[in-house]
Amino acid sequence: MGLKSMFKKVKNIVAFSDKDDGDKTDEDAPPLRFEKAIIAMHGIVNQVSKIDPDGVDVVCFPGMGGEGGLEHDIYRNIKDTKGLEVMVTAQEPKGPCKMGHAIDVVLKEAFEKKRPCTILVLTAGRPDDYEELSQSLAAAAKRVKSERDLTITFVQVGDDEWATNYLRHLDNNLTTTNSDGKVIDIVDSVKDEDIKAALKEIKKNLKDGNKASGATGALAGAFAGAALGVGGMYLANKMYAKKRREGWNGKWKASYEGAEICTLKVKDDMEGNLTIKGWPDNQVSLGNYIEMNNDGLSIIHMTPDAPEDIVVGTIEDEHTILWDDGTKWEEIPPKGAHWTKYAGAAVGGAIVGGATGFLLQKSFFKKASNKVESDYVIVLDRSQMMAIPDTGK
Repeated sequence: MGLKSMFKKVKNIVAFSDKDDGDKTDEDAPPLRFEKAIIAMHGIVNQVSKIDPDGVDVVCFPGMGGEGGLEHDIYRNIKDTKGLEVMVTAQEPKGPCKMGHAIDVVLKEAFEKKRPCTILVLTAGRPDDYEELSQSLAAAAKRVKSERDLTITFVQVGDDEWATNYLRHLDNNLTTTNSDGKVIDIVDSVKDEDIKAALKEIKKNLKDGNKASGATGALAGAFAGAALGVGGMYLANKMYAKKRREGWNGKWKASYEGAEICTLKVKDDMEGNLTIKGWPDNQVSLGNYIEMNNDGLSIIHMTPDAPEDIVVGTIEDEHTILWDDGTKWEEIPPKGAHWTKYAGAAVGGAIVGGATGFLLQKSFFKKASNKVESDYVIVLDRSQMMAIPDTGK
């Protein structure tokens, strides 16, 4: 599956064709819960990897090995998203939702390392082994001295009622008291409706031209991915695109895996069309950007050697674009000007009120926003529950 295939609809939407024959295609099908989770994971890893020096660990269940495929897969020390989607989507969602083994492995490693651990779980349903999972989490809660040592945030993808009720149970009941009599709550959860409420709020801020909406950071945009699928990526892009006042005009350093390829000069006609000069052999290519119906922004370009292929961009900040072919563009400041590059800047920003503020107060995102030193781990549900199309609005 992967991001590239998820973005295939962009090739039709951003073809700038005015034709509308009313025919429905596969592109109109609602996204799977798994697709939404992958988009959310992509945005979250992109941001949190900036503040975890060892990179983010991603744990998928069920795994591709083990009897019945019920084991887990671990992708360690992820510092960027290049190739990540290919790895986690190597197995399509199937099988029972047995989460306990994967969580046990993550908890065991966390206690062995004796370092703070911050865990995010993207899941669709109540686990089949929910009783064992509850026992493991309760035992872990008794071992920690403070919430700084260990927290687990469950994010519900989709609106399965059993999942909602179970996660509410974990959120409300898994507490313990330390030797000082302080109540420690290591588990919290985010419901599907919480995500959508925050998404609605972010969209309204953007429509109203509220500059403060950008302060919610790319983490909020990543969360939007769990609510809107591909649309969440566009929304995260738009948060940063609105900061620009002169389009994408300027010089950009293009690199691949840290090695500089060339310096590109981009001309923006301010109507969504880009002309890109400076490729090797003085070649010229074209690009486009467009606001989508869901109030998000799509940015693409075509390489000179394969103009028929569309490369989709993720706007990391207003001076950096990551492309799905593994390349990275960084804007070169004009002579005499400069802008500060700070690791994790997109993660931070003021915590706002309302639905978005509620979302960003959840443990995983609160720690990331405050740049708390920790091992950050994402656990991704790859069970058959994630293969269900999400038709929620």
